[in-house]
Amino acid sequence: MGIVTYPDEVLRGKSNPIEDVDDEIVSLADRMTEALFRAEGIGLAAPQVGVLKRLIVVNLEDDFHIVVNPEIVETNEETESAAEGCLSVPGPEADVERATEVEVSGYDLDGKEVKLTREGLAARVFLHEVDHLNGTLFIDHLSETARTLTLREYRNAQKEENTRAAA
Repeated sequence: MGIVTYPDEVLRGKSNPIEDVDDEIVSLADRMTEALFRAEGIGLAAPQVGVLKRLIVVNLEDDFHIVVNPEIVETNEETESAAEGCLSVPGPEADVERATEVEVSGYDLDGKEVKLTREGLAARVFLHEVDHLNGTLFIDHLSETARTLTLREYRNAQKEENTRAAA
């Protein structure tokens, strides 16, 4: 399972709620987990593998979660700007302002309700992945200048990668 990259239109789609956690959803979660580990990422949303379903995988050291229909219940008012990157915009990172704490609700693959409160990097990852489910990329949180520079860096990295692949 490959990771879809910018500017693929699926990354701008709004994901549909998952009505039933069936074998297809479990298989999707397994394939997403494999893709995340292979890419050495810390978070992945279903649109990033071309599927407009509300499903995310988060892997932060001892904090691994597969969340079905995740919703941001609450964020604190305190924010922090920190470098963020994305497997769908591989290469560049840019500072994004995000809440430092988040409460997330959803379901696990057994249909049990999940309620998580996370702070710091984990909060940032959950906010980033839920953004993907709504068709929002980290570059959308940047100023016009920062977005232009970040996308220029991305495009240059893509050109270099294509040149290396062709050689």
